[in-house]
Amino acid sequence: MSGRARLGVAALVVILATGVIAGTVPGGGRSLLQPVPRRKALEVPVAADGRDEALLGRPLALAADADRLYVADALDCAIKVFTKDGRFLKSFGRKGAGPGELSFPSGVAVSGDAVVVADKLNLRIQTYDREGAARGGFKVPFAPDRVFDLGGGRILVTGNPTGRRPEESILHIYDAAGRPAWRGLEARTSKDRVFDAFRNMVLVCPGDEGGFFVIFKSGGREILEYASSGALRKAIGVDERYAYPTVSIPAGGGAMKLDGFCWAASRDRGFLYLAAAESVDGKDLGPGRTVSVLDGQGRLRSVVELPCAVHRFLVSDGRMFAIDDEGALRIFEVGP
Repeated sequence: MSGRARLGVAALVVILATGVIAGTVPGGGRSLLQPVPRRKALEVPVAADGRDEALLGRPLALAADADRLYVADALDCAIKVFTKDGRFLKSFGRKGAGPGELSFPSGVAVSGDAVVVADKLNLRIQTYDREGAARGGFKVPFAPDRVFDLGGGRILVTGNPTGRRPEESILHIYDAAGRPAWRGLEARTSKDRVFDAFRNMVLVCPGDEGGFFVIFKSGGREILEYASSGALRKAIGVDERYAYPTVSIPAGGGAMKLDGFCWAASRDRGFLYLAAAESVDGKDLGPGRTVSVLDGQGRLRSVVELPCAVHRFLVSDGRMFAIDDEGALRIFEVGP
């Protein structure tokens, strides 16, 4: 397994039981050995394309519209465009700092008739039309990580806190002109920056009416739901039958626990799809191959078993577009 697929810490991994366990569920009461439906994902064959530009070097983010899939490839400094059956169409962007050029693109979103890209090392957000022609963009005062469409021209941008400045925010909302509209979710800090870097990694799933859901990759058993304004609507408790590993890592002269709560996540048609981390040789954490399907109240509705571990994925209309351990695009039918 690729080294970058792991959290990169020597650790003692304690794996919680998977499948069916006893515990409380959202809304109160006990859930004693209640069966959770399990099913295997059906893979959709993807036609091979040996052209260099069709190959994915370091795919970090995915977005989709009605007909196309967009993949941010940080290694090639480009956005790769595919059909929803996995057929390669085109690539746009190239390495550089000029208009339309990219340096480590780490996020991509579709916003109206535009494709929006987090141009990480250039510290900016860039926009393109659907054919890849550059439209402009704006600078941001941090290295943008992921970008998401909230509707009405507003976009949500996440950043990875550095620990060098006080009160760093993880979430930032900008309007259509690139003006800051809101920032929030202050980074969690301790005396150990490496530990904090893991604790402050988040996943975002766009919701309804411009709202969005935030999941800490290593956090408590909850999902935060925000309104389009940035106001926190509620914290959703996650069903205790959802299992994930806990890792003990050296930090600050002692040891701290780090939860592998969620490695990748997406939302589709009112359901949240969460993939917990898995152990790697009993010493580390890596991407999982089991996806839990949760309803809007955090209840575990079903478990989908994938034939391979996936680093990141997007679920759209019941179809999962995923990046596997080799950096290849895989497609699965996973809808409930």
